[in-house]
Order: sequence, then C-alpha cells, then structure tokens
Amino acid sequence: MTPHTLYIRNFKSYGENTPVLDFNKFDIALLTGENGNGKSSLADAIAWCIWGQCKGMSGRGGMDDLVHTGALDMDVAFTFEEDGNIYKVIRKRDKKRGQSALEFYIKRGDEFISISGNGIGETQQKILEIIKLDYDTYLCTAYLSQGKADLFATKKPNERKEVLGEILNLSTYDKLEGLAAEKRREVVSELTLLERQIEGFKENVLDEKEISKGLLDVEENLKAWYLKRDILRDKLSVLNRKKTELDGLKQQAKDYKAQLVRLKQDLVKLKKESETLAKRIQEYRDILKNQDAIKRDYDVLNMLVEQDKKMGEALQRITELKGKKQSIESQIKALKQELNHRIALIDQKILQEQNKVDASQGIDARLKDIRKTLSKLKEDEGRFSILQQKKLEIAQSMVQIKTDKKALLSQIDELREHYYVLKDVEADCPVCKRPLDEHTKTQVMDEAIKKGREIQKHIKDMDGEIIKLKAQDHDIDVEIARLKEGLKERSRLEGQLVLMEKSINEGDEAKKAIETLKAQLMPIKSSLKTGSYREKFNDVYEDICKQLDSIEYDRDGHVSIKNRIKELKDIPELFEEIKVAKVKLSADRESRTRILGLIEDRENDIRAREDIIDTLEKAAAELPEISKDIKNFDGEVQKLEELILQGESKKGALNERLLQIQRAKEELKEKKRIQDKLLYDLEVYKALVNIYGKKGIQAAIIENAIPELQDETNRILSKITDGRFTVEFITQRDTSTGNILETLDIKISDGMETRKYETYSGGEEFRINFAIRIALAKMLARRAGANLRMLILDEGFGVLDEAGRERLAQVINSISDEFEKIMVITHIQDLKDYFPTQIEVYMTSEGSMFKIVG
Repeated sequence: MTPHTLYIRNFKSYGENTPVLDFNKFDIALLTGENGNGKSSLADAIAWCIWGQCKGMSGRGGMDDLVHTGALDMDVAFTFEEDGNIYKVIRKRDKKRGQSALEFYIKRGDEFISISGNGIGETQQKILEIIKLDYDTYLCTAYLSQGKADLFATKKPNERKEVLGEILNLSTYDKLEGLAAEKRREVVSELTLLERQIEGFKENVLDEKEISKGLLDVEENLKAWYLKRDILRDKLSVLNRKKTELDGLKQQAKDYKAQLVRLKQDLVKLKKESETLAKRIQEYRDILKNQDAIKRDYDVLNMLVEQDKKMGEALQRITELKGKKQSIESQIKALKQELNHRIALIDQKILQEQNKVDASQGIDARLKDIRKTLSKLKEDEGRFSILQQKKLEIAQSMVQIKTDKKALLSQIDELREHYYVLKDVEADCPVCKRPLDEHTKTQVMDEAIKKGREIQKHIKDMDGEIIKLKAQDHDIDVEIARLKEGLKERSRLEGQLVLMEKSINEGDEAKKAIETLKAQLMPIKSSLKTGSYREKFNDVYEDICKQLDSIEYDRDGHVSIKNRIKELKDIPELFEEIKVAKVKLSADRESRTRILGLIEDRENDIRAREDIIDTLEKAAAELPEISKDIKNFDGEVQKLEELILQGESKKGALNERLLQIQRAKEELKEKKRIQDKLLYDLEVYKALVNIYGKKGIQAAIIENAIPELQDETNRILSKITDGRFTVEFITQRDTSTGNILETLDIKISDGMETRKYETYSGGEEFRINFAIRIALAKMLARRAGANLRMLILDEGFGVLDEAGRERLAQVINSISDEFEKIMVITHIQDLKDYFPTQIEVYMTSEGSMFKIVG
C-alpha cells in the first residue's frame, strides 16, 4: 500500500479547512510540532479511514470522540496505490444522527468508479482483501508507535518467545487452549461425580438372598443381646457402691505420690548442680597452674603485634606505589591501542569511501542510455493516450454503424412484407384501398425490389466498414500492448537513474573525504613512531620508581613475625581465662557448701512420705480389681447397647435395600453408558490442549518464524551497518546440569567476536533494535500477503544528542529503498537539519494545520 493523498475534515484536532497532504511531494519526511498539536493524528486518520479504528476510541463516546470539538460530523479520504491500481477510501461520521458511511473507489482513466459493497461490513471486507492487512498487523508493520521499537529485543531471553508469539498474534491459540482446558475440567468434574454415583449404585446392588438371610440373623441376635444386657446391669449396681468407698483412700495416696515426685526431682537437680560446681572448681585450679608462663607469652605477643603493624604500613605503601606504576603503564598501553584503533578506523573509512569512488566509475554510458530510453518512453506515454482515445472513437463508430444497420434491416423486412402482399392482391391496393391495375401493380413491385437492392448494398458497405474498423482496433490493441510492455520498464529505469546519479554524487564526495581522512592520519602515525604520545607520563613514572627504591622492607622478617604471632594466637584467650578463674573460684566454693545442706533436707522429706503412701495403698488394695470388673461390665453393656442400636438400624436398612436393588441396577447401566461417552470426550480435550498449547502448534509457528526473522534482520542490518554486524537467534542452550533450556538469545557478530545482545549499548544497540523491528514488520506483512511500501515511525525518540540525531537519520536513510514513503513523527526540532523534507504541524484558532517545508 503506497499512499498518494490524505484529506481530513473535523478529525480530532483538525478543523474544516485542513489542506490535502500530498505524499507524492516527498519520499522521506520528518513530521514535527509541539506535543498536542496533532502530529500522530495524521497517522490516526489513515488508520480510521482504512479500518475504522485508531487511538482515542476507547472511551464511552467511541467513534464520536474523534469528531473535532464543536463539530457535528467528520470525514477522511485516503488514496493509495496497490498492485498498479489506485484506490480511494472515504469514511464519514455524522455525530448528530449517530450514522456512519464507508465508500470505496478504483481509478479508471481520470475518474474514480465506486466498487463499494452492500453496507459498511461488505465494503470493509473488500478493502481488507485489497490491502491484505488487518488493523493489528498494521500496528506491527506499517505504523510503529511509541515505545514498541525495541519491545522484542530488550526483553529477557526467556520472555522473547512470548513477545514474538504476541507479535505473531498467537493469542487465538491461547484462547482455544483455554476453551479446551475448560471443557476438560468440566468433563473431569462430571466424571468424578459420576464415578461416585456408580460406586454408590454398585454397593446397593447386592444379592437378594444374602440380604434376606442377613435380616433373619439380625432378629435372632437382637433377642440374645437384650437378655444379656439386663443381667449385667444388676451386677454393675453392687460393684459401684463398693468402689466409691475405696476411691477416697486412693486419692489420698495419689496426692502424697505427687509430692514425692517433686521432692525427688528437686534432689536430682541439686545433686547435678553440686557435681557441676565441683567440676568447675577443679577446672579453675587447673587454669591457675600455668598463669606465670601465660603472662610472659602475653607480653611477647604485644611486642610482636606492634612490629607487624609498622611492617604492614611499609608493605601497604609499596603496594600503593606499584599499583600507581601499573596504572600509568596501562594508560600508556591504552593510549597506544587507541591511536592504533583510530588509524584502523580511518583506514576503514578510506576503504569505504574508495569503494564509493570505484562504484561511481564507468556508469556514465549506462546513465546516458537510460535517459535516452526514458525520453522515448515519455513519448510512448503520449502515444498511448492518443491510441486509447482513438480506440474509444472506433468503438463509438462501430456502435453507430450497427445501430444504422439494424434500422436498414427493419426497412428490408417492411419492403419484403409489402412486396408479397402486392403480389397476392387481386383488386384493391392493400395500403390505400383503391383499385389497382396490373401495370401499376408491376411498377410498384419493381420500385420495392429496386429500393431493397439499394438498402442491401448499403448494408454490405456497412459490413465492410465494420471489418475495416475491427482491423484498425486490432492494430491499435497490438500497439497498446507493445507500449505497455515498454512502459512497465519505466519505473525500474527511473529507480536505476536515481541510484546511478546518487552513486556519482557519492563518488565525488568520497574523493574529497579521502583527502581529509589522509590528512587526519599523518599526525597520528607520527606520534606512534616518535613515541611523543607518552611524554605526559614520564615525570610521574620516574618519581614513583624513586619512592619505591627508598622504602625499607624485610619480607622474610615480616613473615617470621607473622608466623610467631600465629603460634601465640591462643594466648590472649588464656590470659583472660586466668583473670576470670581467680574471681569465680571463691564464689563457686560457697555455692557448693549451701547446696550440700539442701540435699540432706530433701532426703529426709522423701523417706517420711514413702511411709505414709505405703499405709494408704495397703488399705485400697481391692480397688483395682473392683474397678476392673466395673469397667469390664460397663464396657460389655455399652457394646450390647451399640449392637442393639446397630441391629435395629440394620434391620430397617435391609428391608429398604431390598426395594432399591432393582432401581439401582437400572441406574447403574445408564451411568456406565454416560461414563464411556465422557471418557472419550476427555481424551479429545486433552489432545486439543496439547495441540493448541505453548509447546504445540504455537511452538511450531515460532520455530518456523525465527529463521525467516533472522534472515530478514541480517538483510536490514547489513544495510544500516555497512555489513559490519550479523545477528543470530539461539532457541536452545545447554545448562550446567546437562539439560536443554528453551530460550531466545540474540547473539551479535561484528566479524571479530560474537557477543550477546545485552552487552551492546548506544548506537550499536539502536541499530540492532531498529533492524529487528523493521524485519518483524516485513515478515508480518509478507505472512499477511501484503506489500509493505509505507512506514510511519511514531517512536518518541526522547532526548537525542547530536550523535544520536545523526545516527537516527543515517539508519532511516539506509532503509529508504525498502519503502516508497517514510514519515518520522517527533517533537525534537533539532532533527530538522538531518531530513530534507519536513511536515510542520502547528495549532491555530480553527484547529491543527500543517505545511510541507523543503
């Protein structure tokens, strides 16, 4: 889709008197203006005209929000070229009536002929069939809006496949996967419920004879259980009275036992504490045995630490000076490398400029031939229009002759009918009803024959004229076909003419550039040859060397001191232990004497309580046996009560189940039939989830798209970096554990080394991002079957320095042959110097306006 003109009336910030934007006046244009003046609205107008969608329609007002403030209606007309035909789309909106209109035309000659469908929907479908782009694909191809240029490249490697899926519009498969998963969950839920129901029915389908037999057994058991329960209740009554008397004595013994346990626990703790104190007292005595030797080692250690400190300071000063010396040596080396690098860059630029000079040589003769051919084709174009007009005149002449011939044939039919009427007449004239004699009759018939022959001769002459006109029309068709074949070459030759003229101009400029570069190269090589580049470092370097020679430092002695300090590393801790041991020894002796007295008191209390417990336990000796009998009888009664309750319940249940068996069998058969159907559905939905999922058809589409994206990116990148960089997309990599990790790494090669995309910055990163984004646009357009000839960059480039502005202009100009028209939308005024044509958008009292400058 190549744009020709854009007409806007009352769209967004534009009012009634907006001029027509003529795209034929530029190939690349910079669209500038303050924020809010309506730069992006020009691109939005194209989108709304073609697809009926654009930014600003998401509010409650929808399409009416696009109408200029204060206006009641709006319309946009957009003409464009596709496959050699010129089309016009007109979309209108009447806000007052709430009505919309869409018209579609094709140009034939000097007129536009309507090819609209029946209604907006059918017309919209016709437009989409011609341009082969839907709105979402357009946003990813021809119109690159703010913040999306590097959306794919700047994502983490494990997120890029997801972004590529979004760009390729794979969300449809996510929706299908979600629907299949939802259906699978519904089927699983139904199966789970159904399986519980089936299990319930299986339990109910029991053999009828077994149920009847079970019912008789239950009734017999109930009789025996009732009798045994009554006997046990009488025995329990006697035992409970005796147990109450003995429980009182048992509780007293229990209270004394609890006191005895606490006393014994206290005794254990006191004995353990006494042992701990005795052990600590002995440890303190052992520590104090070596206190004199430890004091001597402690004084030696302090002296060695002071010596180590002084030697360490000298070592640190030596290290610092050596670091400065190494830093200066590195700076000298880096400066030399930088000069060599500058020489290499200038040599490379000279080679590039020389290539341009070489490319401009020897094309003058070809340029002259092309201009001569184009002049001839221009004459043929005039001849083509004349022939078309002549062909139209021939067609009109043939229509007129055929009309006249038809009238003459009608006259012959009338004469023939009149002749045969006269021939059969006996008395009166059939026309005037007067008597007709034989002579008059013969005379009239001869006149009719004569006139008929004259008309036939005229008709024959007409047939001859038609044959001549057809021959002329055929000759014109042959000539028109010949001219069309020639005119097809015109666009290609015009393109070659522009490229050749550009090559000659570039060759002339390159010669001047080579002389300038050679002049820059001479002083750099001279500096390297004489070594003058390192003069500023010489004085500092010699001073550092003198300082290093003046410092006294004995490395072996320092090592010996450190080894001795290491041998005495435990002395400070031992010295502290001696001081602590002197203080704690006296305190622990007093504590142990007090604890030994408490131990004797606890032992006396324990013996007294053991005597009381022994007396009470002898009195309550029968209680365990009586409690055991009560418990046994009570348990048996409880069991019998439960058995009776269960028996009665079971008796009723068995009677009810006999009635349910038949119904359960019928229900079970139906549930199994439904279960088989659900199991089949479950397998189908499981397969669909896998097919539509990320690892199914989506993964296949992405894997197939990546090689195409890589080839297209490298083609674009070769243009905008003069072939210095190539890109490779890696979809898998090995992990440290030997597994394969799914990823989407971007690796860039500059001919010398290959690095990850994340290591690049500045101009290199900008070019790589731009190449990938343009490649994505080209690939998506190609997959949609569209011919991408227009590019609108509404990227919001932010604050750019001079290098950034120059880099942006170079990149855009380097891809100019990829597109018929390029528009760059920005508010950065300084970019004007880099683009020959600007569309300046500004605000007036009537709304937004624009003008083409350059």
